[in-house]
Formats: sequence, C-alpha cells, structure tokens
Amino acid sequence: MTLMRVGHFKSIPWIPPYAAHDAWPVTFVDCVSSTVIDLLRQVDVTPMATVDWFPRQQDWCRLENHGLWIRERAGSVLLFSPWPIEQLGGKEIAISDETSTSVRVLHALLTGKYGLSLGTWRRGVVENDQHTPRLLIQNQAVHEIARRRFEYVYDLGHEWRKWQGVPLVPAVWVYRRGLSSDKTRFIADLLDSSLGEFSERTGVHIESHRHRNGWTASTQTVERLLRNFEYRMNVEAERGLEAMRSELPVVLPQLIK
Repeated sequence: MTLMRVGHFKSIPWIPPYAAHDAWPVTFVDCVSSTVIDLLRQVDVTPMATVDWFPRQQDWCRLENHGLWIRERAGSVLLFSPWPIEQLGGKEIAISDETSTSVRVLHALLTGKYGLSLGTWRRGVVENDQHTPRLLIQNQAVHEIARRRFEYVYDLGHEWRKWQGVPLVPAVWVYRRGLSSDKTRFIADLLDSSLGEFSERTGVHIESHRHRNGWTASTQTVERLLRNFEYRMNVEAERGLEAMRSELPVVLPQLIK
C-alpha cells in the first residue's frame, strides 16, 4: 500500500499537528512555508501558506477547519529594526527565505497602514548584520529575539489585528483535489488526534521536538509561544482569511533581490 505524502513543517508553531509524529502512518515530506509550492507534486496533503493557497484553490481544497491562525500576537512573526517602523520608508529590508505570507503582510502594513514608499528588499539574512531591518518567522525569529540586538521589534500578528481588527492566518491545511474522502478523513482524524495528544502531554512533545530538531529555545519558551496560536479555524479566523484575500498583494510590486 502506498502511503500518503504529507507536508511536514519542523518549525515551532507546528508542533501540535505533528505531536504524535512517530504514530503517523504516512510519508512525511519536509518543507517550510516558502518551499511548499515547489513540492506540490510530492505531497497529497500539506499545510500551505495562505497567500500561496489563494491562487491555487481550484487544485487544492481546504482540509475541514484545520489551519494556523494567530490570536493576538505571534511571538514568531517579527520585524526587527534599529529604527521605528514609521522610518522604514525607502530602506532596505532583509527577508527570511522561509516566508511567503508574512512578507506580503509586511508589504501591506508598510504601504497601507503606515503609508510608506518602499525601498529594495532582499532575500536572505546575514546573521551578524545588526544594521539592516529584517523580517523573520518561526525558529529564526525566536532565536533573534533572544539575542536582544534590535531596539525595535514588531509583531506582525499584532500589527495586523490592530489595523484590520481580525486575526492573521499564516497557513491552512489543504489536500489535492480528487483525493478520496476516506483519505482526507484519515488525515483529519490524525490531526485531531495529534491536537488532543499534545494538550494532554504538552511538555513531553515539546521536549521530543526540541531534541529531534536541535532547537535551542527552552521548553518553557516554546510552550509560551504556542499559546499564541490556534489550529482549528473558527468564524473569526475565516474573517481574517477574507481580509487577507482583500488586502494582501498577489504579486509583490517592489523588487526583491
């Protein structure tokens, strides 16, 4: 029997969906949010960055109410800067290679909320550079905030909610159109089981993922960060999804090197 191929994110916000990692009878395909679209032929079911799913809805369907949304603050979708955000007009910004959704959120915030003209943004972050503003997500953001190197740190989940009044939805779970209902139900049941398992043995699963993936953040830090996220979409999250569809650029107009 051929196992279903499931996109596997190793980053911190995704621990609950993969809590019972070793018990999943599937083939995991390791990826991050920015690489999923390059691996679509290799997966049957996967989390997908919201902005990547919008133009692919004809081929990829939502998996019930499974997704990832931010309650108030993400704690791991962060803009680091030596200057206040109001002074970033025309400045170069370094962008994490892992991000798809948050780079468009930052674009919308700077142009729509703050009315700034944008400079050139570049992919890739030089770790020792303490002068270039940078957008980091997930593990990279957690590591950078621990260094305390930048005077100004902006949480994009919080900035978005203050502006739009709805939560930010970084990703949704999707499956390839045409996948049988028994297979999609099977994966949805695995996700439900993992969420339940995680809630019962949170510390155990965080420790397991820390050791498996070599994370430096403490168990307490990770547990605190995970309280910022929800993994089942509700009415409020659906409103956030529609606001993103309306406000975020499909294609970034400024040059990203």
